Amino acid sequence: MRAFAVRTLGCKVNQYETQRLVEQLEALGWRHAENGDGADLCIVNTCTVTEEADAKSRQALRRFRREHPRAVVVAAGCYVERDRAALEAINGVDHFLNNAQKERLVEVLGLLPGAGAEVPSGISRFAGHARAFVKVQDGCDRFCSYCILPRVRGRSRSRPMAAVLDEARRLVANGYPELVLTGVHLGDYADGPKKLFDLVSALDEIEGLRRVRFSSIDPKEVTAELVETIASSRTACPHLHISLQSGSGTVLKRMNRDYTPEEYRRVVERASAAIPDLCVSTDLMVGFPGETDDEFADSLAMIEAVGFSKVHVFPFSPRPGTAAAERSDFVPQKVIQERLARITEAAEAAALRCRRRFVGRTMEVLVEGRTKDGQFHHGFTSNYLKTLVEAESAKAGSVLSVRIGSCDATRLYGRVERD
Repeated sequence: MRAFAVRTLGCKVNQYETQRLVEQLEALGWRHAENGDGADLCIVNTCTVTEEADAKSRQALRRFRREHPRAVVVAAGCYVERDRAALEAINGVDHFLNNAQKERLVEVLGLLPGAGAEVPSGISRFAGHARAFVKVQDGCDRFCSYCILPRVRGRSRSRPMAAVLDEARRLVANGYPELVLTGVHLGDYADGPKKLFDLVSALDEIEGLRRVRFSSIDPKEVTAELVETIASSRTACPHLHISLQSGSGTVLKRMNRDYTPEEYRRVVERASAAIPDLCVSTDLMVGFPGETDDEFADSLAMIEAVGFSKVHVFPFSPRPGTAAAERSDFVPQKVIQERLARITEAAEAAALRCRRRFVGRTMEVLVEGRTKDGQFHHGFTSNYLKTLVEAESAKAGSVLSVRIGSCDATRLYGRVERD
C-alpha cells in the first residue's frame, strides 16, 4: 500500500483542505506514512501570509525531500500562487499546485484509478481534534492594503448551505460535538439570499450538535441579525473573534479597513449586551508603515477599553504585491519589538481581567485531551477560554461541568462537578 505524508501551514481553511486531501487519498487506498517509514508522496500545504510562513513552507519542503528521498514532493496552495519561482528554486520539489489545482490534487497528479472514479468532496472527521473545522467560504473581495489573500485565494465565494449541512451531520454522527465555521472572509458567507445567521439557525436543528463556533469575522459583519441569532441559538458559542488590526482610525484608513475604532467598540458593546458571557478576541498588527507613537497608543487604549479575552499580536510583514509593501515609511524593527512587548503585556492584563469574571462559576468544558504530564484534562469553555480540569477520567470530545477555582492570563483551572 502506498504511503503519504502531509504538512500544513497557516489557517483553519488550510487545515480543512488538508483533511479533505487526506480523506481523498485514503479513499484511493493510500495510508499515512508512520515514523521511520518512507513516504511515496509528500505534500506541503503552504501559507504565505507572512515572511515567517514563507520560511516555514520552504523548510517543510526541504525536510520532506531529505527524509523521503524517493517520494514525489508537492508544494501546494497560497505560496505557489504568490511566488512559484521561489519554490521552484528548492531542489527536489516535483510539482507546484495552485489553490485551484490543490482542490483536484488526486486528479492533477494522475492518482485516480480510471475515468469516472470518484473521491469524497467533503470531510467526515477531523483527525487529532475534538472539534471539527468546516470550510463554508473562500476568497475575499476587500483588498486590505497589507493583505495578500485576495490575490492568492481569489474572489469571495461560498459553499451551498445544503452541502455544509450534510457535512455537519456527518461530522456530528462521527463524534464531533463542536463545529468551527471557517472561511477566508467568513462574514461574507451567502447562499443566494441566505446569510451566515441563516446557516447558524439551520445548524441549530442538527441533533447531537452541541456547539457552533466562528473562526474570525469583521466588525461590520457582526450584524443585528447575527447577534440576535447567536443570543437565541441552542448551539452558537458566546465567543467572537472580531478582527481589529489597529486601534487607530488613521492606521485603519491606511490599511483600507472599512470601520473606525468607535464603530468597532459599538459593535462589541451591542454584542456583549445581547449575548450572556460573551468573550471577544482579536488580531492586532504592530508596526504598520507610518505608525506613530500616538497611533500605537490608540491600540493600547483599545485593549484596555474592550477587555479582550485574547489578542493575537503580530508585527507587520510586507507582502510583495500589496499596497502596504510599496510604502517607504516602514517602522524600525527595534521600535516594532519594543511595541510588541508593550502590547503583549497589555493584552495579558486584559485577558486576566476577563478570566477573573468566571472564577467561582460552573462552566461547560469540551475536553480535548490530557496535559503532557497527565495531571489535568484540557479543553475549552463555550466562550473559548482554555481550561485545565481535575477529573478522574474524561474522553476527548466529552463535555464536563467544571467548577472554576482559579485562573491566570491564559487559563482557567477547575474541578469536575459531575461527569
